[in-house]
Amino acid sequence: MVDFLEKITGSIDKGIKTVSSKGKAFLETTKLKGEIRDVQNSIENRFQTLGKKVFEMLNRGALNEDELQADYKEITSLFKRVTELENALKEVELEALRIRYRAEVIVCPKCGGHNKSDAKFCMSCGSAMVVEAKVEGKACPTCNAPVK
Repeated sequence: MVDFLEKITGSIDKGIKTVSSKGKAFLETTKLKGEIRDVQNSIENRFQTLGKKVFEMLNRGALNEDELQADYKEITSLFKRVTELENALKEVELEALRIRYRAEVIVCPKCGGHNKSDAKFCMSCGSAMVVEAKVEGKACPTCNAPVK
């Protein structure tokens, strides 16, 4: 009877941890997507402001490249921030899939779809999943064939 109750308690604990992890991943992805959207809106606003500035400068006949360069650097840093946020979002999504599949996740080299580590074919595009074998010693950098 005690074993039965321990199994039930273990199952409930495992279920709570899974639900908690899924909820945390959902909140994290929602937060990251919102932040990405905000930064992209900021980029759009900066582009509009930059366009207005260029138009006004050309209207006056004096193009100030230093002032435009500062705006360019600001927009570039915003693009970098979007890339960082997108990478963080991919990591959170991968972790959520690891929890969901209860296994490691690999990415399809053809379409970028996520699959269980033991998948033979991609669940998104159907391509064969090629798993790189570890090569002892030296290997050809092009084809990964063993080299003596």
